[in-house]
Amino acid sequence: MRLRHKKLYLLAGTCVLLGAVGFAVLTSPWTWSATHPSRKAIDPAGADLANGRKVFVASDCATCHMTPGQQDDTKLGGGGTLQTQFGVFHMPNISSDRETGLGGWTLAEFDRALREGVGPDRIWPDGKNLYPAFPYTSYQRLKGEDVRDLFAYLKTLEPIRNVVSDHELKFPYNIRRGVGAWRLLFLDGVRNEAPAPAGVDVAKFKRGEYLVEGPGHCAECHSPRGIMGNVIADKRYSGGPAPDGVDYFPNITPDETGIGYWSQAAIANYLATGLNPIGRTAAGDMAEVIKNTSQLPREDLEAMALYLKHVPAVDKPAPGVPEPNRTDKVVMLKNAVRVAASLPVSPEAAIAQGADVWVAGTKSVWMSQDGAGSAAPEQGKLLGGAQAKVGQRVGTKVQLTVKGWQMADVPSIIYQAKGHRIMVAVLDKEAAAAVQRGTAEKDTETGQSWVPVQVTFWSDEKNLNTDRQALWSYSATTFQKTCSACHVLPQKTHFTANQWIGTLKAMKRFTSFSDDQYRLILAYLQNHSKDLNEASGGTKH
Repeated sequence: MRLRHKKLYLLAGTCVLLGAVGFAVLTSPWTWSATHPSRKAIDPAGADLANGRKVFVASDCATCHMTPGQQDDTKLGGGGTLQTQFGVFHMPNISSDRETGLGGWTLAEFDRALREGVGPDRIWPDGKNLYPAFPYTSYQRLKGEDVRDLFAYLKTLEPIRNVVSDHELKFPYNIRRGVGAWRLLFLDGVRNEAPAPAGVDVAKFKRGEYLVEGPGHCAECHSPRGIMGNVIADKRYSGGPAPDGVDYFPNITPDETGIGYWSQAAIANYLATGLNPIGRTAAGDMAEVIKNTSQLPREDLEAMALYLKHVPAVDKPAPGVPEPNRTDKVVMLKNAVRVAASLPVSPEAAIAQGADVWVAGTKSVWMSQDGAGSAAPEQGKLLGGAQAKVGQRVGTKVQLTVKGWQMADVPSIIYQAKGHRIMVAVLDKEAAAAVQRGTAEKDTETGQSWVPVQVTFWSDEKNLNTDRQALWSYSATTFQKTCSACHVLPQKTHFTANQWIGTLKAMKRFTSFSDDQYRLILAYLQNHSKDLNEASGGTKH
C-alpha cells in the first residue's frame, strides 16, 4: 500500500513539475522570440532629437506617463491610474531617473519593451512580460530609427524620482508571467502593411498607415475587444467600450455609423484642433490625444486622415444609437422633435411696392410678367434667405430685384456676398444673360474674381416675408429643437459661412427637414457664422 502511495505521489509530483516547466516555457519571453523573426539591432549612432520629440507626441506618451497634477508633458514620473475590468493599472515612471525610471535602461532593453512587450527583470533572466495596457501590439510597428530617436529624446528629459505602486489586478490577471501566453496569441511581430488603394498618393497613404497603426495606436481604443482583451480583427476601428466600462470610444471607420460623412480635411482639422464637423469639441481621453496630434506637422495629419478614409468600413452603431436610415423615406426617430412644417411668411397684402422682402421658401421666377405663374418653364429660383426689393405689383404678380455677387466664371449662380457661397438665386441661360454685371473684384483670401450683379425677375407674392428677423427666429428654433435631440448644439460661430455648407449637408440625413427648411436654416447659419456674424455687424451683401 505504501509503495502504491509513493508511486501516486511520484506521478503527481512529476505532473506538477512538468506543468510548471511547461508553464515557464510557454510564458517565457524567450519562447516568443524563438518563434518570431529576430529584429535587427538598432544602431544608437545618429539619433535625431527633433524626430524623437515628434515620435513622442505621435505616440501619445505623455497622456499616460505624465506626472499627475501638472501640465508639463516632459515630466514623466508616472503615477496615474487606468481603471479596467481586469483591475487598476498604475502608469510607470518613464523619466530619465536611473532608479525609478528608464535612466538605467539600454537602447536594446527599451526597444524590446516597446516592440516586444518585455521589460528587464531582476528575477527572471528572460525578462518581464509587460501587460498590454501598454500598447506594444501597435508599437511593434515602429521603425528602428524612430525607437532610437524616441529613446534619445526621453534621455534628455528631467529625471523624476517617483516609485510607482504595483498594479492592483484581479486573479488570474495578477499573474504577470501568464501574459507570455497572451503575447504568443496576439503579438504577431509584423508591420501589417496594407496595399495603397488605387488613385491615392502612395507615400502619403503609407505615412498615414504608419502613424495610425504604429505610434498613434488608434486601434487600441477605437476597437472592440475579445474576452482575453485582444482587438477583434474584423471589427478594427469600429468603436468599443472604454477600459472603465463606462464611456465608449466611437467608430472611426468610413461607414455611415462611423465617420463616413467626415471629409479628409475634416479629419485632419479635428486632429489639429479637436473640433469636429458638427461643432463639438473633443473631450475626455480624446482631448488629451488632441494635445499631442495638434503638435504634429499638417502633412502628417493629412496622411492620417487619408489612411482613415480607406480602412475597411464597419457597420456598427454606438450603443443606443439607431441604425442609419438607408431608404429614401423620412423616418422619425422616437426621440426626434417634430418641427413646424409651415414657413413664416408675411400676409400677401404686405408685399407692397418698394418693400424689402426675404424669401422664406424656394420661389420660381421668370424674366417677364406674362411668364410669372404661367405654364411656361421657370427661368430660375430664389432660395431661402435671399433678399429682394419689390418693384411693380400687378395683381398677384410681383417684380423682384436681387443684388449680389457672382464668381466670374459661374454666371448661373448669384451669391449674397463676395467670397462667401451663400446662394440666393440659380438661373437658366436666358436669365443669366439678363444679369447686369459690374466691375470684377478679386477676393484676397482665395484669389478668385467676383463680380457685383443685379437682376430683376417676376414671380408671385407667396413665400415672402418683410421681417428678416422672423425668418431667423424660426430657423434658430427649428435648428435648436432638431439638432439638440442627438448631440450638443454647435455654436453658429464655430464655422465659416462656407464651412457650414458641408457641415449641415452631412447632418441633413439625420433630420426631417424639408428642402425649404434646410435651405433657410443654412442661410441663417451662414449669416451668423464665424466670418459673417450679424451680431458683430459682419453681414455682407
